[in-house]
This record gives sequence, structure tokens and C-alpha cells, in this order.
Amino acid sequence: MVLQLLLYTFFILIIFFLIIVYWKFIRLTKCIYDILRSQGVRTEPFIPIIGQLPELRRHREEGRLLEYHQKLTEKHGLVYLFFLGPYTRLAIQEPDLIADVLGRTSAQNYIKPADLSFRLKPLTGIHNLLVSNGIEHERARKMLNPAFHFNNLQSMVSIMTHQTAKAIDILLESSSTINLATVFNNLTLSIIASSAFGRSFETISNAQNIIAHAFTEVLAAVAYRASRMIILIPIISQLPFWRKNIVDEGTRKLNNFVDQIITDRRQGRSQSLCAGADILDLLISAVDTQGQSFTNQEIKDQTLTFILAGHETTSNLIAWVMYELMKNPSVYQACQNE
Repeated sequence: MVLQLLLYTFFILIIFFLIIVYWKFIRLTKCIYDILRSQGVRTEPFIPIIGQLPELRRHREEGRLLEYHQKLTEKHGLVYLFFLGPYTRLAIQEPDLIADVLGRTSAQNYIKPADLSFRLKPLTGIHNLLVSNGIEHERARKMLNPAFHFNNLQSMVSIMTHQTAKAIDILLESSSTINLATVFNNLTLSIIASSAFGRSFETISNAQNIIAHAFTEVLAAVAYRASRMIILIPIISQLPFWRKNIVDEGTRKLNNFVDQIITDRRQGRSQSLCAGADILDLLISAVDTQGQSFTNQEIKDQTLTFILAGHETTSNLIAWVMYELMKNPSVYQACQNE
């Protein structure tokens, strides 16, 4: 009788689980697929649960992710639908549509996907411009606007030139072939981290290694876990497998490091590396319309988001520019002469 009851309970739980999976990860995705397809949007095949994730994962591991999306663009045009596991992704490369998505007037029409915060939470938390929505996002955006004023950015130029000079000195000492993408990634990371953390980034023991580890190995581990849909099931995502130890250790070190820097700056034990206020100073001094400041958690999340969102995009752009210059020697020579 007891065994029969247990089997019955187990059966009910399995049915309940399958209903949740269908409702959350199949039905909704299929509805979006049908609606957009009926509107003429071209799409990759609808495959429940996994979508195009195996292909995306393979191309990522082979370093050919951009090539994969280029092929999809050639196949479908500037707007197309594909599936990142159970999640629908509408790829937009049409300028007017991009402007509508990114413009402030239409911001309330676009909600950031929940899986984005799941992926980035270990590194950037959830109280930041990248993953927040609605009132929280609008408040933070208004408070952060002064940080990007021309005068504030101009005062950070000295950090850029200093870090660039250091990188050049290291390159001059090398006689072997170098990977410029890696060089630029390290350079932009150093520039943005120095602009965010000030003198502490250069004086705190092992600071550069902590930041570099977090934004390379931890980010790679997060991508590895996301590509295998581990983050979708909370119980499974907490198990000590699938590189979770890398994420946990890197996150702990990063959080301790940033908490120490914020405390030191508030207590006057550290200072900016540039002539004016750096990113951390601006975050600490920012207030909203009610006179409320950012909490330490918000400051940490925003700072780490700036580093994550800024260094890789900038380094990729510089690497791409250098690639194009190498293909066009006359333009390269003109830039060098200038």
C-alpha cells in the first residue's frame, strides 16, 4: 500500500513537472514562433526545448559564432527568429528597428529576458542597467547620466594613455607572434577597471588577477553552463558540477575585492587615478530625485556591469579596426602619418 502510494505520488509529480515544462518552455515559445511567422518573419526550425542551441554551442566552441550569425543573416535577411534552447530570440539588424528598441521613448515596450539576469547574476548582480527594467532602470539611468559627461570622460584620458603605454612596453619586449585580440582585451579591461576602481586596482595585492580571472574564466564557465541549459532548473544549477566551483570561487573573490574597494573609498583610504572623479566617485555621489544615493550593492553591480559591458565590446571593435587597417595598407599608412 505504501509503495503504491509512493509510486502514485511520484507519477503525479512527473506529470506536474511535464506540464510546467510544456507550459513554460514549449507552449509560449511555439506561440511566439507562430505569431511572428504569420507576420512574415523568417525563422529557423522550431525544435522544442533545444532549438538551435547545439549549433550555437558548437560554433562558440570553435570560435565561429559570428560566422554562424552571418550565415543566418544571408539566409533570412536583416530580421529573423532563432531559438536559444527554449528561449525565442528575434535577431534585428535593421537600423530603424534597432533605434526603436534602444530608444528611450519605446523602452517600456521591451522587457529584458529573465535568462539574461540568470546568466549575468554571478558577475554583475541584478541591480544594474544591463538587466534591470522599468522604474529601477529609469532611476539608475538618470543617476548615471553625469558619469558620461564630456568633462568626466576627458579626465580619464590620462588613464587610457598610461595603460596603453604600459601595454606597448610589454609588446616591445616580446619577440614572438602575439594575438592582438587578447592584447586589446587585456588593455581595455585594465583601462576600465582603473577608471572604476582608481589606485586600488594597482595597489591591492592580486587585484588585476582577480578581475582578469572573473571576466575570463568565470564568464567562460557561465557561458558553458548556460549553453547546457543548467541555469533553467534551480535545483540542478546549485549542484557542484558543470564548472560551478569556478563560478563560485571567482564570484566570491570578486565580491570581496569590490566590497573592500567601496569601503576604502567611502572612508577615504583610496583615491581616483584621474584628474577628476572616476566612475566609483561618481556612483557614490549620485543621488536620485528623492535625494537617495545608490546602496553599496547597487554601486558594486553597476561598476561590474560597466567593466563587463565595456571592455570586451571595445576590445573587439579595436581588433576589428586593426584587421581592416591591415587589409588596407594605404589607409593604415595614412593613419600612421596622422
